[in-house]
Amino acid sequence: MKSIFQRIGDYQILEKLGRGGMADVYLAMQLKNDQRVALKLVEKGEGEEAREIVEAERVGAELQRRLSLVDPRVPRIHACGELEGYLFIEMEFIEGNDLSSLIASGEIKPRDAAGIALELCDILSSAHSMSLEVDGRELRAIVHGDIKPKNIRIDVSGQVRVLDFGIAKGLSTTRRLTSNVFGSAAYSSPERLDTGRIDEMSDLWSLAIVLYEMVEARLPYEASSTEGLESIIRSHSAPRPLSDTCPLALQQIIYKALSRTSSLRYQDAQSFKSDLAFFLAGNPTVASTESEETRRTIPAEDDETRRIAGEAAQIVVAERAGSYFSNLSRRIAGAKKWVLASVLAVIVMVSAWEGVADRAAFRLKSEVVQGRITPDNAWDRYEKVRRYSPLGFASIILRRPLQDLLRDSCERDFSRYRNSDDSRIREGDWIRCKRYMSHAVQLASNDAQSRSMIEYADGHILRINHKNFDAVAAFQRAASLQPKWPDPYLGLARTYIYNLGDMERGTQALDHARQLGISFGKRELAMMAEACRTRGLQELDNANLLRETDREKEFLKKAKTDFDEAMKIYLQISPWGDSTKQITGVQDLLKEVDQKLSYLDQSNSLLPWNWFK
Repeated sequence: MKSIFQRIGDYQILEKLGRGGMADVYLAMQLKNDQRVALKLVEKGEGEEAREIVEAERVGAELQRRLSLVDPRVPRIHACGELEGYLFIEMEFIEGNDLSSLIASGEIKPRDAAGIALELCDILSSAHSMSLEVDGRELRAIVHGDIKPKNIRIDVSGQVRVLDFGIAKGLSTTRRLTSNVFGSAAYSSPERLDTGRIDEMSDLWSLAIVLYEMVEARLPYEASSTEGLESIIRSHSAPRPLSDTCPLALQQIIYKALSRTSSLRYQDAQSFKSDLAFFLAGNPTVASTESEETRRTIPAEDDETRRIAGEAAQIVVAERAGSYFSNLSRRIAGAKKWVLASVLAVIVMVSAWEGVADRAAFRLKSEVVQGRITPDNAWDRYEKVRRYSPLGFASIILRRPLQDLLRDSCERDFSRYRNSDDSRIREGDWIRCKRYMSHAVQLASNDAQSRSMIEYADGHILRINHKNFDAVAAFQRAASLQPKWPDPYLGLARTYIYNLGDMERGTQALDHARQLGISFGKRELAMMAEACRTRGLQELDNANLLRETDREKEFLKKAKTDFDEAMKIYLQISPWGDSTKQITGVQDLLKEVDQKLSYLDQSNSLLPWNWFK
């Protein structure tokens, strides 16, 4: 979908709920029956991976549909099929709170966490013990494959519900494991990360991570990157110790469920559930009665034996070293004098050659420092000097000044784009900047700033050529390489707002740029105004859709707020760009909204119960 609050098929998109599995999930109105539903949309791509994603979501929807028939805690699937280039899955919408938001609030007490985990065990027990046939295959179990707080919701009645079986798999009667490369690394077991294969034990590990997170409000394993996190989990490291606020019996359950050795963990959901029930009832648990694994120890060596062995080893080493240097001395003494003369001649020739190249490098450095040469000419001459420098000293002489010349040239263009409202940086300018920064990376391959500037320039090139998702990825890579550089967020904002029509992400990018120190000029204010205007149009469409319902006035008020904000910004930057034209359009929209609100107010005043207000 290009943006939120749109219509697709028989569905009016009301708001985005989040990302589920490998797709976007929306709150939508099913226009045929005026029912609010959760609508998952999976874009159908051309590549093999895209086809795998679509197939995984289709199978997951069928498994969820079958499971929901026997366990009401699993949301019902109403429909699944193709719609305008997407695989769509219409599901029951569950009112309530995601477990992730409850964890973030810090309001979950250990006993409550154990109760929620017990309910999850019961749901997984139903899934893991379910026999069914799908696509001609006999299955003996359903594995969810992505148990995490965002896929768990506590509904308005307090019931635990498990959402999104988008990457769920069915275990056949002939195989204990099945492949699944998708899923969240933080909740994946060491065995799953090693092999890419999942079974019932994979779900139980994920549940243990969720239980730990509910108790501690943080994950047991954390790292600065996904690769680092996977490495920690694969190493079978012990989780971070639980705090004293967690009862000892519950700590023992969690540690057992996250044991380094899979055979020491709970082997099925029912045994995990039973131990949690024992804990909640105040009875001894299986985890508390099990002894800790015995440490393997290496017998200590006798001190005298170690001393004698060490002295013997020193004697052997000394004897061998003496023999080696004695033989080396004899070989050197026996070498002929002409060999030494040849070596000296080569050294003199190489030194002379290097001296010529170094003098040329110093002349080029002087021109670079004084600004008497363009970056392109400087690079061409550097390449020639480098090739004639046998010892590489010429490259060392020129590296820093040439790198500064290339970077300063690009930063001037970046600054013009960032700070000037009227400056027009064209595709050719971005291509030149990408070339210059590629040269800079050749000079210093580990320079994160230069690599970030390459990605930033490439993002604009891709944006101009309407390769929007590639542009977003390039800007995000630039931001990750220089987290405190605001410019990539301006590129993201422009791509989201003007190219993709995603006002939510566009305004988030602008807010991030402002937090990093950007002072908004007319270009950025125009983007903010466009975001407000577009949101207002979307809310006006929703109000028209919900006409004569309680929510019509709510959306009209939201539209008026956004149109007022857009008008305020357009008046501030007028007559820059097309702001004058936009002012006229927004005025007409405000007039339309005011008329509708006035009509609703008059209609309400005629109702008998409003006469006395």
